Amino acid sequence: MKILVTGSGGFVGKRLVLALKQRGHEVFGFDKSTGNDILDFEGVKKAAKRMDAVFHLAASLNEHDKKLFETNVDGTKNALEASAQEQIQQFIFLSTVGVMGDVSKIADESTPLNPQTPYEKSKAAAEELVLSYQEVLPVTIVRSALVLGPNKEWKQIIKTIKKGFPLIGSGKKFWQIVSVDDLVNSLVFLLGNEKAVGETFIVAEQNPKKLIELVELIKKELGILQKTKTIPVWIGMLLSYAMLFFAKITKKETVLLPEYVARLVRNRQYSIEKIKKAGWMPKTSTEEAVKKTVAEIKRVSGYSKGHK
Repeated sequence: MKILVTGSGGFVGKRLVLALKQRGHEVFGFDKSTGNDILDFEGVKKAAKRMDAVFHLAASLNEHDKKLFETNVDGTKNALEASAQEQIQQFIFLSTVGVMGDVSKIADESTPLNPQTPYEKSKAAAEELVLSYQEVLPVTIVRSALVLGPNKEWKQIIKTIKKGFPLIGSGKKFWQIVSVDDLVNSLVFLLGNEKAVGETFIVAEQNPKKLIELVELIKKELGILQKTKTIPVWIGMLLSYAMLFFAKITKKETVLLPEYVARLVRNRQYSIEKIKKAGWMPKTSTEEAVKKTVAEIKRVSGYSKGHK
């Protein structure tokens, strides 16, 4: 098949392109890093010409990006319209479980949308757009859990853990993730799958861990023996506002933003029964994903074992 992948230069996009090529598909990338703009409709339409399928991964994840909503919603509309005009056989959209917000119990695909952050609201709006095209275009939505892999976000998280910062909150809420390898595998699985047309699927690991368990697994791989300390959420929120104020003065980035604290203390527990019934199962355990991620980040960053 001839396949277009928007966001092909991203963390997931690069791996998806490689996986599709390994399966014999002819893959074409579309990414801002190579001069392509998802907001340029004519450019998107040209890229979609004579394609059999489109994976739409292009998105802004930066909560403070002034073009976040435009990129994630209008960009999705461009990809949809171009795909519809070119009569694409399948349009697969990568969304997030974040569109369901903070869930009090195990969430599934029928859980009402309750996005909280600008990013989540933009993805929820994009999902609505995707579904509005299902009469003219075979569409599939994938709601990914938090992706675990050697990217800059997890590098920063691991760096913070290595420095010994306390965990905000009790850490007793579930933090269900998905390994980047499993996410890519699920996307490839849904390609050309008749059971996927017009459907939304949650993709996550099989056996979720609580946040404090996830932190302990990371510390184990780092060779850190100290017990994880915790601080109340309200103290963490105060610290985040103080660091945000300091960051604005110094014009430096801070990892501890108020919206990050709010997401940190959420419950993240999801059902993957729907995609399992379709024939897909995650292959990577949390332990394996953490071990692989930490090893790769240590290799690239030169981290040594132990707490410094």
